[in-house]
Amino acid sequence: LIVGEKMQVYTYGLGLELLNVEGVKAMNMSPYLMERLTEAGMGVTEDGKLRVPVAIKVPAKIMGSGLGANHVYSGDYDIQLFDEKTNQEYGLEKLRFGDLVAIIDADNTYGRIYKTGAISVGVISHSICHSAGHGPGVTTLFSSRGGNIELVVDEKANLATLFGLR
Repeated sequence: LIVGEKMQVYTYGLGLELLNVEGVKAMNMSPYLMERLTEAGMGVTEDGKLRVPVAIKVPAKIMGSGLGANHVYSGDYDIQLFDEKTNQEYGLEKLRFGDLVAIIDADNTYGRIYKTGAISVGVISHSICHSAGHGPGVTTLFSSRGGNIELVVDEKANLATLFGLR
């Protein structure tokens, strides 16, 4: 794309709601992606949590641009990669386009905020940026204010793998 080019965007799955798990909101997801995630091991645990595979866990303390947005149905928010010690501690140098990531202590239910105990899961949608507050972008897929998401770390939790592209 170049500046000024026009495109038409069609949505599929807008308004998707999880009926078999409480306290988890789904967004930015088609039923087809939900099906692929289920085939990859996503489901409801015995204690009623949504079990989700993620490639990596990210602490909310390093989230940057996009914080405070009043909704998460468009755009993303960025993982700041400016602190080498944190990058190594969480394995952030391994991030790839399409990785599913969990943001710990982040509530994206009605905007993007820091909240102890909350968990949000998203997908890496753009790459690193060296401007202050910016970095790889995360588009939110699930959020639970009360932490009703159980994470399963799996380095293969990536859209390319889920859709058989890799």
